Amino acid sequence: MRINMTYTNGFITSADFSPKIGQDVFGEGPFEGIYRSRLTADCDTVEFQFQIGEISWTTKDGGERSYTPDGGRITSDGREIWFEIKAHESYFQLPETADLLAQAELVLAEHGIELETVDGSKLLEDPERMRRVTEVLRFRNVPYDDADVAKAHALILQHDGRAPLGRITSILSNNRLRGAAMANAMLLRRDIGFHLDAAITPDTTVHIPLRPTRRLTRTDG
Repeated sequence: MRINMTYTNGFITSADFSPKIGQDVFGEGPFEGIYRSRLTADCDTVEFQFQIGEISWTTKDGGERSYTPDGGRITSDGREIWFEIKAHESYFQLPETADLLAQAELVLAEHGIELETVDGSKLLEDPERMRRVTEVLRFRNVPYDDADVAKAHALILQHDGRAPLGRITSILSNNRLRGAAMANAMLLRRDIGFHLDAAITPDTTVHIPLRPTRRLTRTDG
């Protein structure tokens, strides 16, 4: 794993604790920080890591190449995806970058890993979603216990796997604001799941997140 946190960098570096994976996550540049927040709050992301590792391979003409992606993630349906983040889609179209990523995609596919390119500029196109993500992250340290999780899961099962968020918050606490805060904390730890791609209302559907057995591959060489 590569961690580059110094006072001499000519670019933005950042670190933030992710309750989803239970550790600090380091990022380089402005868009890795945004994507880190997205992944932490995304109920369809089970696990993620930045600076995940390095792959190397021999080309057909005998050349040696290597690639270190920005990170990787596991989805709720069990897929493993490594990702590369650039400030704009045009960077992926540069011949050298496009060639490297095309070769890396083939190497990763041999291990059942997908390669995803992330256009950083598009992360800024939905400010309302980013506001919802930021709001949820405010409640990462709100406490709850196993009994609270059990109550939420029981209600979800009573509703055939999809319960309204308003009902969930009401059984977590008699105080509406505290109940909502607890639900947000549960989302960040994947004890419950709901999507942030639309406005959050009492009718937002809540489910019990899937927990696939696949874990992130960490490779060197």
